[in-house]
Amino acid sequence: MDLRLKAEDIGVKLSDRVIVDEITLTLRKGEIVAILGPNGSGKTTLLKTIFGLLKPYRGVVYVDGKVVHELARRDVAKFLGYLPQEIASANLKVLDIVLFGRIPHAGLLPAKSDKDAAIKALKLMGLEGYEDRNFNELSGGEKQKVMLARIFCQEADFLLLDEPTAHLDIKSQIDVMKMVKSIVAEEKGALVALHDINLAAMFADRILMVKKGRVKYSGKTKDVLTPENIKDIYGIDVDVLRYNGNFVVVPRV
Repeated sequence: MDLRLKAEDIGVKLSDRVIVDEITLTLRKGEIVAILGPNGSGKTTLLKTIFGLLKPYRGVVYVDGKVVHELARRDVAKFLGYLPQEIASANLKVLDIVLFGRIPHAGLLPAKSDKDAAIKALKLMGLEGYEDRNFNELSGGEKQKVMLARIFCQEADFLLLDEPTAHLDIKSQIDVMKMVKSIVAEEKGALVALHDINLAAMFADRILMVKKGRVKYSGKTKDVLTPENIKDIYGIDVDVLRYNGNFVVVPRV
């Protein structure tokens, strides 16, 4: 069976106000799908709904043919790994934070193999030697990398990443997206909300451009990232250029 994540005709209300409406998308293993849109366009709400934290007033989310909102949270975590936009404080060691990603597989008492997996994930994020550091004492960028290590350690089939490059310098942004791409190449899928159009252009296989809670444009990166579409979504004039095989979006100022 072709394991996939699918949202059908999703609509979400918060305080009786429609935030997301009529959104349908499919994510398969082996691909990165980027969600682009201005602040307040519904990107975070959509990811929370797909993960099961918010319940849609219309539509259904399926993973492996199962309805996400009918699954126990532990079972959802076997399929879906979620990185929130806002990182909560936690007076815990870094290793303990990452080990939370093993709970769907190991329970509350991690084995040596779980600790080894957590340490491997930290090394992948360039955080070797951080195991015993206090999470609250890290910089914003370091915290982001720890949370990404937790997601990678979880070994879920699909990653739902809400601004995974937030708080990171330009090198770390590229490193993180390269890591996401390498994880996806190992039979995973990633749905990534981004503000940086150029990062999406470099790494996404497909793009959803959302505005006021609805998908306005959807398709392959080369087809969606046009000056006309970007003008419609963001209200800014740009040029879309090719450079070293990649698309580069340059604002007209």
